[in-house]
Amino acid sequence: MALFVVADGISKTGALDWYMSKLLGRPKNLASAQLRLMVPIAIVSAFLNNTPVVAVMIPIVQRWGKNVHISAQQLLIPLSFASILGGTCTLIGTSTNLVVAGLLNERYPSDPDIQIGLFDLSIYGVPVAVVGILYLL
Repeated sequence: MALFVVADGISKTGALDWYMSKLLGRPKNLASAQLRLMVPIAIVSAFLNNTPVVAVMIPIVQRWGKNVHISAQQLLIPLSFASILGGTCTLIGTSTNLVVAGLLNERYPSDPDIQIGLFDLSIYGVPVAVVGILYLL
């Protein structure tokens, strides 16, 4: 519940609007808009939890879509998927990765070869994220 309060506060103050409008720009077509949206969201989601990223970005993406004359419906699913795909790139990107790392540490506490580092999942996550983003386009 507190997450929605924070997202609403960021939305009402416009704290991210200027920055995101500069980052996202004025795309010429739908594919360009989706690509401009998905790449930074995937990068941010690799280091932040997916749910807050999406919750904060929904009103920003809706306003941006309106400003560039692209339906928000065509931007919100790519927003969500980019967040999920970006989360698979690092250990802290999604809670599932943290749970698995915790279970490994619990099961094999003294074996350093079975520990998962922050970027150990990137070898699999980054190619999957790139292919997933390209598929969505």
